[in-house]
Amino acid sequence: MHSKRDITNLKQMTAAERKLEAMRQLKASFVQATRSGTVRTRTVSVEG
Repeated sequence: MHSKRDITNLKQMTAAERKLEAMRQLKASFVQATRSGTVRTRTVSVEG
């Protein structure tokens, strides 16, 4: 959940800046999950 301060900052950003911020947060989350060993992956089987 975002704090009011975060939401105010997000509202002041352009659409491109909001996308970049979202990707930055997603990457940080992925890196943290990778380091802690909690990344979940799906196994894909291709038949054909």
